[in-house]
Amino acid sequence: MKVKTQMEGDVAIVHVSGKLMGGPESENLRNEIKQLLDKGTTKFVVNLKGVPWINSTGLGALMAVYTSVQRGEGALKLAHVSDRIQSLFMITKLLTIFDTYATEKEAIESF
Repeated sequence: MKVKTQMEGDVAIVHVSGKLMGGPESENLRNEIKQLLDKGTTKFVVNLKGVPWINSTGLGALMAVYTSVQRGEGALKLAHVSDRIQSLFMITKLLTIFDTYATEKEAIESF
């Protein structure tokens, strides 16, 4: 799994690619968010366009990131969530926690 960040104004767009399966790879995502929080960033869009699948450990990693952002008094939105992952969010009731958007633009405009 790869993580790449770009800033769009005061919003950090975190591009994730590859399977989000937890383990050491998910540490990259958590570390990236932590570094951005430490720099004062409070608005995050995690772009999941390049993520074909998330397992339960990957869901835990996303929840950890969400919790970190909330503790930092920030907001986290998800963009480009595939139908497959959206179904997983529905089954696990995580759709009530995560704000999901079809595009990065929609997610950014929601702040």
